Amino acid sequence: MRCGTPYTSYSLLLRLAVQRSQMPCISCFSCQISFVNSVTGGPARWTSVWAGISLPFVVWFSGAAGLALAAAFLARFLNGVRKHKALLDELFEQSTQAVALATRGHRIIRVNRKFTEVFGYTQTAAVGRSIGDLIVPAESQEEYRRHMGSLARGERVETEGIRCRQDGSRFPASIALVPCSLPGQPAAVYGIYRDITKHRREEEARSASEARWRVIFENSAVGVTVTDIHGNFIAANRAYQEMVGYSEQELRTLNYLDLTFEEDRPQSAALAAENWAGRLPRFQLEKRYRRKDGRTIWVRITVSKSGAGDTPQIGMAIVEDITERKRTEGRLLDYEKIVEHLQEMVAVVDRDYRLVIANQAFLDNRGMRLEQVVGHLVSELLEQETFDRVVKVKLDECLQGRVVEFEIAATYPKLGRRDMLVTYYPIEGSAGIDRIASVAEDITERKRAERELQLSFAELQALNAQLQRVREEERTSLARELHDQLGQSLTAIRIDLAGLKSTPDRDQQSQRIDAISALVDETIRTVRRISTQLRPGILDDLGLVAALEWAAEEFQSRTGIPCEVTLPETNPAIDAERATALFRIFQETLTNIARHAGATEVTVVLSQQSGHIVLEVRDNGRGIGENRLSGSGSLGILGMRERALLLGGEFLIGNPGGGTTVRVRIPIGLAKAAGR
Repeated sequence: MRCGTPYTSYSLLLRLAVQRSQMPCISCFSCQISFVNSVTGGPARWTSVWAGISLPFVVWFSGAAGLALAAAFLARFLNGVRKHKALLDELFEQSTQAVALATRGHRIIRVNRKFTEVFGYTQTAAVGRSIGDLIVPAESQEEYRRHMGSLARGERVETEGIRCRQDGSRFPASIALVPCSLPGQPAAVYGIYRDITKHRREEEARSASEARWRVIFENSAVGVTVTDIHGNFIAANRAYQEMVGYSEQELRTLNYLDLTFEEDRPQSAALAAENWAGRLPRFQLEKRYRRKDGRTIWVRITVSKSGAGDTPQIGMAIVEDITERKRTEGRLLDYEKIVEHLQEMVAVVDRDYRLVIANQAFLDNRGMRLEQVVGHLVSELLEQETFDRVVKVKLDECLQGRVVEFEIAATYPKLGRRDMLVTYYPIEGSAGIDRIASVAEDITERKRAERELQLSFAELQALNAQLQRVREEERTSLARELHDQLGQSLTAIRIDLAGLKSTPDRDQQSQRIDAISALVDETIRTVRRISTQLRPGILDDLGLVAALEWAAEEFQSRTGIPCEVTLPETNPAIDAERATALFRIFQETLTNIARHAGATEVTVVLSQQSGHIVLEVRDNGRGIGENRLSGSGSLGILGMRERALLLGGEFLIGNPGGGTTVRVRIPIGLAKAAGR
């Protein structure tokens, strides 16, 4: 059917209905069908409607019945069109994007609500104006004209650019321009605009973040690698390339297992499989790499994965070269083996005064286990006052880089009170001195020996002075004896001899001769007594046994103290030096008993035991105090001890069971010791 047919009444009714529904100008059914096709989706949707209203015309209805039927079908059709138009209007207005419909002359026909929100123009302010003048800034006009040229050629335009709001502010926008046509009107442009300011910012932030991470990645001091799920290298930073000796291009042709030392591959592959399977979110492993030049290095790798869903999964590894640390650990193990068997107590302390290493001697002497020491503060093992006053001060001094040595007395569960020589050695770390090695040597015996040596030296000085005094006293006594006794006797003999010459009478001469003989006998006895006091001849003539027996009898007759002597029947086979030493010790012992003991009985025993000659003298007196066993007041005891030590023997004195016992034990077959 065409416009202008005899059925103009139907066409008129349709035109009126269309005008009332505010549809575009439509002059006939065919034009209306074209419009409906454009808004309803095409002829498929329209077929049923068209079939419904075309039948009356085929049958050629006439008259009032035909007109009524046509009007009914027309009303049904117009109602459907209005519903479709209302739906399209609602979709147009509710779009989440800013939408503008404009003519090919760039004049705005209609804008939606979102366009008003984004650009600030109301429907009234926008309709009829040039969209290029309305929202396109001056700097984007040239680009806008190119887009319009594309639209004129029927091409769709999708781009991004700067657009302008009513208040003059600019923003980046995503733009889609679609050419379209309206029934009965010239071609139009359907424009969709989206504010991508947030998107741009996110992109810029992402780009900046990627740039920062790229800088970090490339300039990291440790190696960083990225691998795919098969372990092939995707990327590797400069540090990693230098570590393994391969360039990034070379690494992209390799798998991480190609670099892994053969013996370490099974463990590395197993852990990686667990990681990719999700059973092990991350893992750390120390293993060996074989560099491009063939050298082996130790590395510590920390591996994790990223990516899920549609994002490709990648493995990331942080790789540190720990070759030097491994060498140091090896040397440290060797040192620890040595230190572990040292008798000195060795420990290592960090800057917080916390113990990090302790050897077995340290643990044994303190009676503690390793877990009770390592990780604990030094102050927990010492008295707080000792730590604050001595140890902490010395540790702080060592942390300044100095070796510190000092002596300290400490009490240990196994050893008791001991004198210790402690030396602190600073240990240099990567950031300076961070640890201190402590070596404690037990010097108790050495200190005791030093004290004894000092005491012995003092005693020797006193003994030397005493010997000098004794020598002078003996000389004085001898001089007095010689002067008083021998001198007078010899003078009297000389006078008597001189008088004998002048005596004519034989009887008087005989008397004088008898007197002279008596003086000579007295002089001889005096000489013998003096000689015996200096050294008894019996010792040289009859030996040690007879000399001891004679000295005991002399002591008993002089003091009245009974002296019981048990002696061997024959003299022991010792030289004169040993015999003299034993005799002089015996003499000094008897003198001390007479002066200090207050004894009423003395027992003397001389015996031979296992190659030694032993002299033991016991009394039942008051005993001897500790203060008299050493010092300048016990020079007699010191002299006896020195005589015994000089011959490689030993001298003991004490109070077992009351009284005092002196025991001297001298080897028979040893020569004189060369010094002490």
